[in-house]
Amino acid sequence: MKQTKSLPVIKERNCNASLVLDRRTQRRNVKEFPLAMRFTIDRKFFYHVVGSSYTEKQFSDICNATKSSSDNYREQRMWRETIVPKYKDLLAELNKGGMFTFEMVRLAVTTGNPNIQEKDNRSFMSIWEQVIHDLKTNDNGARFTTGQNYESALHSFRAIMGDDAIKGFDINVAEIQKWKDGMKNGVVGKNGKLIGKICDTTIGIYLRAFRVAWNESVRQGFLKDVPYPFSNKKEKKLVSILASAKRRKCYLRVNQMTELYNLFISKEYPDYWPESYKASVHFSLGLFLVQYLCNGFNMVDAARLKYDDYYFQNEGKAFRFNRKKTENTSIDGAEVTIPIIQPLQHILDEIAAPPTRGGYVFPQILGGAEDEENRRKRTQQENKNVRDRMDKVCHEVLHWDKSIKPTNTWCRHSFGTNLHNAGVEIDYISEAMGHSNGDHAITHIYLDAYPLEKQMEYNSNLLDLEAKDSKRDRLTKELAELSESDLAQILSNLKQSNQ
Repeated sequence: MKQTKSLPVIKERNCNASLVLDRRTQRRNVKEFPLAMRFTIDRKFFYHVVGSSYTEKQFSDICNATKSSSDNYREQRMWRETIVPKYKDLLAELNKGGMFTFEMVRLAVTTGNPNIQEKDNRSFMSIWEQVIHDLKTNDNGARFTTGQNYESALHSFRAIMGDDAIKGFDINVAEIQKWKDGMKNGVVGKNGKLIGKICDTTIGIYLRAFRVAWNESVRQGFLKDVPYPFSNKKEKKLVSILASAKRRKCYLRVNQMTELYNLFISKEYPDYWPESYKASVHFSLGLFLVQYLCNGFNMVDAARLKYDDYYFQNEGKAFRFNRKKTENTSIDGAEVTIPIIQPLQHILDEIAAPPTRGGYVFPQILGGAEDEENRRKRTQQENKNVRDRMDKVCHEVLHWDKSIKPTNTWCRHSFGTNLHNAGVEIDYISEAMGHSNGDHAITHIYLDAYPLEKQMEYNSNLLDLEAKDSKRDRLTKELAELSESDLAQILSNLKQSNQ
């Protein structure tokens, strides 16, 4: 039977505390460890020794004791009645009405004083910087790009408002509105040139970054008595944040994706393009189509995709991976299965590495980079390459309307939209894209809801490659199965539509 490692005893706001054994020691052959309280605040934790030493088995037996007559039960009761209340009361008194910070709890616990003040120089700007740091470093950097956006917002604020615009937590609506106006119209810099002017979409992103820093300051116990500065209601005269632009129109239809696929197969690129550039465009076009046909995954996922055991167990008919963006926030790690339909296989045969167990499918993206920073840079560069080259493909080769400027994000929207328009059930689209399934998430861990054959069938709707003769034969067969009355009704409708 697996031994119990911890006994949860306190839950106070954003702090959890458990009784554990403090096993942090450099000594060898140690069998007993001191009883400690482990305090966890926003994923950070520290230990505070509170009692005698126990072996791991003794600790587990005490935690699991249920018979009131046993010595183990009496020991557990002693913990709960003599150790726990002290820290429970201390946390209840600490920063009433506000949330905890790690250092706040650590100081209070180690000194036994809930009224002790933290000795630091925290300010609104430092909390904003901490938010950026956490986004870039937590969850293996899964939200690094968001952190970069928040950092750009901070740079914008300082460029327009100055480094000393906010002292401590002295913030008002007028200052935020001044920053917003500066982003809208620009400000004259020291060199006399206009700086800081950006588009409305980016203004919205930057203001939301500011709002996150504001909410974090409130959560940590600051700004509690300061009125909330944002509202889209004009009568309140607060700072409005434009809604995010809808992405529903940012997709390519099935016939457009099919045109791109046919171009990839034919390789009919302009003669005036150098051969080296044709090869680069061909790879980027293939990678764009791969992102679409691989359930709309992003470049980060494409870069990490491997020929794993699942690929070989299914005889090369499917990939399986964990979506990078949500792997740390989803119950099942956002596991996604990709059916390798025939068009996808054709592209893989041309631009992917040969299948080797444990090898990358597209090693060209990372180029052998091993550290996370260089991997991120390589991925961002590949995103830019695809975006720039797809612009050439769409306008110089296919002569599409200039308003169509597909990026990698369009692949994801195109995948979801085209399957939805084809009548594919929403549950499959959601699962295929690695979205959360709400209350069904736990069930889906145990059930393979969509067999590979069904996934192949659904994803075949992504391109229109059926020959015209095949379509005619299928239509003829469907008409032959209709009754005479149904055929008569169809003919009548056709006559009316032609009049």
